[in-house]
Amino acid sequence: MLKMIENAEEAELLREFSTDSFGLTVASLVTAYPPELDICRSWMQIVGDEMTAGICSHGGEIVLWSTLRADYEELGEFIKTIGYTNILCRARDVVSLELFACACGQVWRREPVEAAECEYEKPEKKADYKELFELLEIKGEFDEWFADISHRINKGTAEMRFIRKAGKIISTASLLHIDGDRALLGAVATHKDFRKQGLAKSLINSFGEKTVYLRCLPYLNGFYQNLGFKSVDVWAEVKA
Repeated sequence: MLKMIENAEEAELLREFSTDSFGLTVASLVTAYPPELDICRSWMQIVGDEMTAGICSHGGEIVLWSTLRADYEELGEFIKTIGYTNILCRARDVVSLELFACACGQVWRREPVEAAECEYEKPEKKADYKELFELLEIKGEFDEWFADISHRINKGTAEMRFIRKAGKIISTASLLHIDGDRALLGAVATHKDFRKQGLAKSLINSFGEKTVYLRCLPYLNGFYQNLGFKSVDVWAEVKA
């Protein structure tokens, strides 16, 4: 049975069961966008007396968290009904849903370490976000991205850090989703003229106090292994 998450108690139940990178993403979005806001909708699947899956639909993107006991036939029909632009989930979920992945890679995790010193800044003005948007080469409309990321930062479920030199932002790294003492790393980029200087590494290591997950493409595996991340799962993306 799939049930829309409608209150804080149900959101907390989801948080208790969802212990991987997809679960923390769903939990983070549920916290940032409570049920009364129609911007983001979330559901949980119950089989017997056990929560077996969580689904979050946000801006056309679906994030799916599931256990091995999930009813994939129900999940598949439901996902078709609500529609999507893309789905992020475990690779095993793609197989179980009988879909086809357009991209996949490793899920990495690093346990808390001593946070490294780093002279970073956080975005305060819209101009800062605009510069970050351009550095990250984000596809889509700036205003839509800005409204989402600034809202989640204000709610404490995301954080962006960057290094500025001569008045220009030259490197950035973010916790795109934060849920308590765990977070999902992403939006890591350095301007091409300042690469190979350890800037991104120093920003990433400044987040050392949390258990940090990330999902990356295979060509970046070595970089994150050298930062102490360990492979824990395989992610996949499906496009409509």
